[in-house]
Amino acid sequence: MTEQTRKHSISIVTYGGWFNTFQRPHHFARYLTNRFNTNVVNNIVGLPFRGYGYMAEQKQLVDKISNIYILKEGDRFPLVKSVNNILIKLQSHFKYRMPEFRESEIIYTWHIEDINYLRHCREKFLIYDAMDDWAAFSEKIDQRLIDNENELVARADIVLAVSRKLYEKHRLLNKNTYLVPNGVDTNFFAGALTFQKGEGDPLYRYKDRPIAGYVGGIHDWVDVELIVETAKLRKETLFVLIGPALRTLKPKFEGVENILYLGPKPYSELLRYVSYFDVGIIPFKLNLLNESTNPIKLYEYLGAGLPVVSTGMREVRQYAADGIVTIADDPVTFSAKIAEAIALADNPLLIKERLKIAEQNSWKSRAEMLLGLIETKFGSGFAAGGRGD
Repeated sequence: MTEQTRKHSISIVTYGGWFNTFQRPHHFARYLTNRFNTNVVNNIVGLPFRGYGYMAEQKQLVDKISNIYILKEGDRFPLVKSVNNILIKLQSHFKYRMPEFRESEIIYTWHIEDINYLRHCREKFLIYDAMDDWAAFSEKIDQRLIDNENELVARADIVLAVSRKLYEKHRLLNKNTYLVPNGVDTNFFAGALTFQKGEGDPLYRYKDRPIAGYVGGIHDWVDVELIVETAKLRKETLFVLIGPALRTLKPKFEGVENILYLGPKPYSELLRYVSYFDVGIIPFKLNLLNESTNPIKLYEYLGAGLPVVSTGMREVRQYAADGIVTIADDPVTFSAKIAEAIALADNPLLIKERLKIAEQNSWKSRAEMLLGLIETKFGSGFAAGGRGD
């Protein structure tokens, strides 16, 4: 489509999230960019910022990115937060007055850390994407985040809820709340089944060894002890961990001989690793945060034709079936279920069922739902003004 057909614009407002791991907003952006001029306003922690090596991929998803630079916060430097408030205020004064933002009719955001940007959105169509239970990220309840989110939910024209629990919660404040779970790029991950393995692949040397793989952030919500104890019980299996990890968690698994931590990898390179997996694991803690979690990796593993072993989160249990998704919450059971999953990994009928579930949860279908909501709520001018597919 030509530039002349791009009559509507959308701005994506984030808090340090655009250059992190490839997540839900990035997948939505691939479809939003087909219909709108797209602009990202993104807080970046640190100068200079290098991200995880993903930056080129994220930049290509949208038309323009405007960064607000802030300092890294921490308990050792309590005054940094006050400095950051000043930095955000000063930079926001210019960023939210730039043509790209002023001319955007629609705002898509999941940013509740500082909602002062709402002052610049009074006449705009607002979409709030409730991707997590943000207040549950810390053991200490942060009333400020709860209040910010409630204000944003009440103000939004559309609220997207990633899980049933968040849907039930936010619908009490806003009837325009819709359940839109995470999804998978089915065309991309299905490539794991036909990937041509070669000696240049990082995991090629382990091609004859059973591999249990994990892709995603390794943070407080991940049960690292479960991974470690399970690995000790299944020494014949290699546990491959891919994604950024907290410094405090790395020492817990780095000394285990059959755990291979590879760090974060660009989304476009994941098939070089996932194609070697025999089973995908989701060792999340069963806590308040994960009660509302709808893990992307569930659909991505299934989209790659892999069986899944996961802890018993509400959003995962609905897919429980032998050779598809199995549930285990302790090392002994987790180890046994991994063995069962590996034995069924290459079953063609089960592979077909895994791919079927993935297809039912594709990002394409999720994006079509989002675009349909925008068209219905934002107005009929959207259909004629978009760029199209």
